[in-house]
Amino acid sequence: MANDPGNQTPLAKHRRDDLDEAREAYLLKHTPGLKEHDAAQHRAFLQIEEDALARHPDPTPGDIAAAEAAEAVLPSRKRTEIQLRRSFESLAVHLPKDARRKRKRFIQRGQRAWNRANPPPLTSEQERTLTATFMKAYGW
Repeated sequence: MANDPGNQTPLAKHRRDDLDEAREAYLLKHTPGLKEHDAAQHRAFLQIEEDALARHPDPTPGDIAAAEAAEAVLPSRKRTEIQLRRSFESLAVHLPKDARRKRKRFIQRGQRAWNRANPPPLTSEQERTLTATFMKAYGW
């Protein structure tokens, strides 16, 4: 399987990487507005990630202790129900995972919204055409 990156020799993988980099440079050069779009997307995605971290920070030891204390005062049946929902993981393990999951969901939602609002100037049809032109021009 020559196209499977996992089964390629190091030389073939290097050549494939070089081809991909050259194709990307060719697409950037021959698509007006693509470089600016990529730069704006990068800035927007960094901002979304910063917002996600501010909105869903990692829990502090104090947050975990407060959550454990709040859980301890619950009636036994309710406490067992909550523990079952998190598969009996301790709160010290569950809360950081929950924060990461919320951050990831927030980031993905923000990125999808940005991509819908700012479609790339390169359509898949244009990309196929430019890729074919690139392959012919450079003998790949």
